Amino acid sequence: MSQVTPSRRRTGPSKGDLREAAILRVAGQMFADRSYDAVTIDDLASGAGISRTSFYFYFPTKPAVLTALMAQVWDELAASHVWFDSSGPAPELLRTQLGISARLWRANSGLLSCAATALPSSDQLRDFVTQAKTRYDERAAAKIRRDQAAGTATTAIPAERLAEMIAAIRDAEYAKLAHKTDAELDATVNDLVTAIQRLVY
Repeated sequence: MSQVTPSRRRTGPSKGDLREAAILRVAGQMFADRSYDAVTIDDLASGAGISRTSFYFYFPTKPAVLTALMAQVWDELAASHVWFDSSGPAPELLRTQLGISARLWRANSGLLSCAATALPSSDQLRDFVTQAKTRYDERAAAKIRRDQAAGTATTAIPAERLAEMIAAIRDAEYAKLAHKTDAELDATVNDLVTAIQRLVY
């Protein structure tokens, strides 16, 4: 009677996973330090220790790498959105949410600048950013609608419009964060908390 040999289970990431991670790590460093146009596929491949041909096995284009990096940043941002699940003004939770996201934004300012440059020429990146912003606005609007129903938020402006206004105010201030000190960043967060609270409540 023949014995069946149990299949081996992988206990860690595959070689492919490690190579993809290496590409993303190198790309994150390069996009942080250079302009989008100054980073080439050859740069990314050689930085990750693979050939140009091997690179295309993992990512079809440079914007695809940038989109994957942006997805990582947006996942971190989404995890910081504690205010959206709260009830009422909850200014301290709003301050926590904005404080975390402002620091993430500052830490990734080079990457975000590259993404802004690549946006007009990449449907994939543009679709991703549009969907990410839509998810943010939808979560903000859902919170505001709950607070409107509870009588704590203003009903003079529709929740969806208020959510768009919050995002516009935040993005305008975050665009200035790249070289701000911690103290300046905290002052920006405090100003945003005050502005959003007055706008919504």
